Order: sequence, then structure tokens, then C-alpha cells
Amino acid sequence: MTTTGSTTGSVTRRLRDDNARAVLLHVWDLPPGAAVTGSDLIAVTGLSRATVHDVCDELIDRGWLRELENQRSTGTYTKGRPARRYGFDARAGAVVGIDAGERRISARVTDLRGVPLAAVERVVDQVAGRTPVAHRIAALDEVLREACAAAGSPRVLAVSVGVPAPVGVDGRTVGTDNPFWAFTNPDLAGVLGDRFGWPVLVENDANLAALAEGWCGAGAGLAHQVTVLAGERIGAGVVDDGRLLRGVRGGVGEMRYLDIVEGVGSSAGLGKVLRDLGGTEEAADVLAAARAGGLVATAQVEIAGLRLTRIVVTLVSLFDPERVILAGGAASSALVEVVNRELPSFLDLPRPLVVASTLGRDVVVLGALRRALDHVRGEALSLRLD
Repeated sequence: MTTTGSTTGSVTRRLRDDNARAVLLHVWDLPPGAAVTGSDLIAVTGLSRATVHDVCDELIDRGWLRELENQRSTGTYTKGRPARRYGFDARAGAVVGIDAGERRISARVTDLRGVPLAAVERVVDQVAGRTPVAHRIAALDEVLREACAAAGSPRVLAVSVGVPAPVGVDGRTVGTDNPFWAFTNPDLAGVLGDRFGWPVLVENDANLAALAEGWCGAGAGLAHQVTVLAGERIGAGVVDDGRLLRGVRGGVGEMRYLDIVEGVGSSAGLGKVLRDLGGTEEAADVLAAARAGGLVATAQVEIAGLRLTRIVVTLVSLFDPERVILAGGAASSALVEVVNRELPSFLDLPRPLVVASTLGRDVVVLGALRRALDHVRGEALSLRLD
């Protein structure tokens, strides 16, 4: 039986946490180096002066805020009681974003405002079905440790990992009879979490690309967008009404159905398609040759663009986005030009705009950082940084 005293205490704690969250998130979102006074926070939150300063003292004790030098000591004010000034401690912790691709693993470490602290990238020669899973885990372990050491071994509050496989809300990939999926996500959340003792969030790489585009790319401010990640394999991250769509097993945006789409025929990514067409090691070689006016390369880009057009048509028909963003290593304005030219043959007005991402190969790791930062913000009041 619940007593009146315990109920009252629970309500009081919840109210106190709500007040602390309102203050913390406001100070967190200020520009680097900015400070607020109690009066500023009263105006923003509507809380009393006593409550604001009480909450700030608690957040200082928890390690999230710092009390800054008052303005009287700097000579700005000479009379009256100096205002207490507070700032967010962005270096109180750090987050790590990892793009755990098939041919490349990259990691970035940032402070709690997303300011870069270190970056590490490694090309890996691994093949699902032939390379032992232990080798993939060892490579991720090594890249993660190297990135954290380069960042000065900060207090890591969350790690987010993007993988080319469908991922459920628990970070696991079901359907592990698929050898590629089983290799790319062998319960990385559990394995790395146990190894390092940090929260490890695993997510589909195309979903993270969509988060990155919504955060700092071509999808910023849009409630409905689809990001097509064009690398060795093709996948899509779908944002509908401001929410990332996942499905019951994380399968939204998986493109296996392309095997039966006329003019496409497989879920191979545009990077692989361009490499196969050009007989090169890198898709960028074909794109560069096309930009230089090479007739053969231009024709190869045209073929890949026509294939991409049919992919975009299927996605637009299913999800009706405001914009489709082509992201990843094979993203280029040349491919987008082909798609926008051909779309009127398939879709009536109004049609979505198709654009090339400006985030380059970093789109997944940027999305992973955004995912990790969002996790820390959501769990901040359950963390102590001392």
C-alpha cells in the first residue's frame, strides 16, 4: 500500500526533476561560452528565484553546470549584489559516433555540444561469411580505443554505432540467418557495452544518415524526408511527421524488394554499381571522370542515375516525402540531375525535390553523434559526472 508521504515525495521529486531539466536544457542549448543569470532563467522557465538557484546548485553538484565569475569582479558592475552567472560544462563528458561500414570504420569523439575532439578512420578488409566475427569486433574495439585516447580519454557518456543492417529498438538485428547482417551486427550493443561499461546504441546506418541530414544537412527543418544512403548497399532512412520510422524489427528502409523492381534488379548500392560499371576500386573515380567530361564515365553515371530514379519513385510512392536526399560516398549532383530530369516521366506534380547531401562520407558518423547526444540529453538527470 502506498503511503501519503511516499506519494508526496515522489511527486516532489518529479517536479524537481522537471524544473532541473528545463534549466539544464536551456543552458545546454546556449552558444559555447555563453552564460545566464538567475534572472535570465526566471524569465525563460517561469520558476521562482529561489527555485532557480536551488536547481542550479544541484546541477553544479551533479557536474552539468559551472558557476562563472561574477560581473562585479570584471568591473562591469560596481554597486549592488552581483548576479550569479551559470554556464554549461560541455567538457563534463563526451560522446562517440561510429560508422561501422563493410569496408571502412570511422569514429568521432565530441564534447556534449558536438564540438569535435578527435577522429579516427580505418579501412578494413573484411567479408561476411569469411572473416571471423571476432575480427570485426576487434577492429571496432581498436578504433574506439584509439579515438578516445586521441580525445584525451574523456568521460564517455554514450557510444552510437551505425551498421548496414536492420536494427530493432533493443539494438539487435533479427533474421541472423542472413550472414551479412549477422556479421555486421553481432550484438554490438551487448558486446561493446560489456567490454567498455558505456551505453552503446546500435542503429541502422541509413537511419543515422537521415538523423544527420535533419540535424545539419539538407533535411534540416523538414518533417517529411527520405535519405537514401548510397554506398556498397542501398538503404533509406525515413522521417515522417518528424519521427524516424523503424517498423517492428527495424526493417523500414530495407531495399531487398529492389530485386523485383524493373530497371533496378538488386539492392546493390550505387557505389558498387559505379565501381562495377567503371571497373575501378572507387565510385569516386567514375564520378570524377564524368565531371572532367569523360564520355564513357558520363554514360556510366547516366545508367546509375536511371537506376536511382526508379528507386526514388518507389520511395516517393510509399512515403510521400517533401524531399529525397542522396547521401553517402556515391552521392553526387550528376546523379541527382538525372533523377530530377527523369521523375516527371513517373510522377505527377507536386513532386519532391531530390538533392545531393553536402555531408559527404561523414553522414553516418554525424548521425551517430546526434543519436548519442540525444541519448545523453534524455538521460542527463540519471547521470552523475563526479
